[in-house]
Amino acid sequence: MDSENNSELGTRNSEHRQIIFYITDNGHKLAERIAGLYPDAELLKFNAKRFADKWTTSKNIICIMATGIAVRAVAPLLKDKRTDPAVVVLDEKGSFVISLLSGHIGGANMLAQKISGFLGAQAIITTASDVQGKLALDVWASGNNLYVEDFERLKGLSAKIVNNRKIKVHSDYPLSTEKMPEEFTIVNSPDQADIIISNGIMDQDALFLRPKNLFAGIGCNRGTAKEEIKKTLDAILQREKLSAGSISSVCTIDLKKDEKGLLEFARDNGLTIEFFSKDDLNNAVFTYNIAESEAVKAATGAKAVAEPAAVLGAKKMQSDCAIIVRKEKRGNVTLAIAKAEFTL
Repeated sequence: MDSENNSELGTRNSEHRQIIFYITDNGHKLAERIAGLYPDAELLKFNAKRFADKWTTSKNIICIMATGIAVRAVAPLLKDKRTDPAVVVLDEKGSFVISLLSGHIGGANMLAQKISGFLGAQAIITTASDVQGKLALDVWASGNNLYVEDFERLKGLSAKIVNNRKIKVHSDYPLSTEKMPEEFTIVNSPDQADIIISNGIMDQDALFLRPKNLFAGIGCNRGTAKEEIKKTLDAILQREKLSAGSISSVCTIDLKKDEKGLLEFARDNGLTIEFFSKDDLNNAVFTYNIAESEAVKAATGAKAVAEPAAVLGAKKMQSDCAIIVRKEKRGNVTLAIAKAEFTL
């Protein structure tokens, strides 16, 4: 959809998965061809302000222009490879599709390959692991629902893989030998490991990959600030020696769908929110023998919120789950944590 005529008015303010920027008339024609692959794509004539405005609301940005123009537009906007959109660049003849940014986690390499296949063009991929057919560690982690805690350390391990060196891995969870990358060697002690797969905080000189299998059940008083929610969660995680990187989602009662502080906390920390009805929570209270609260019942109709919400969130991931941190009230926040079993 070409929105050149309405983009300045801000009439389309929802998140777009694909944005196609062009400069010339020939670039516009190519953009329309690519829109055949992505019918919901938004087509825009390029200028730096418009590009910047779309940066945080786009998953994929497709640039039909000189690479230098795209680089200059992208440079001041870069923040984090985990959140920056995928960026690919094409010449206006559609002969080459260059994966420019977020090749692995953002999916720019796959995007370039998909567009090049559609156009009959040549994809230009420069990431070393792809060029040499080696394991892309960040892609493997993302595909296995593992949070990468330190991307600088990951770069060093990725270089070892490219240079044909084995990576020593220790995991608190079972690793299937059939699914284990050939670049990995399993070790029994975290002291020996280059990579540790664990929810736990420990003092080891290794890259931690955090299974996203912890669920924070949260109840809070109306008007509770996001800062208080974060302070409570951080304090409990630190005491329990659990990594915040393992939190998969926030779980609560559906009465909190408009709770500003809770919504902002989840947004700021990249977490989804799972909402459950009082009936669902009450059923979980019975099923999992959870302690009831008369005060919570009087306020919400649910016999409890934090513990049943946490376990219901975990159950959506894996039926084998359990509460590992019982509810604790601190100020305006009540919090519990459940864990879903995790396999690789």
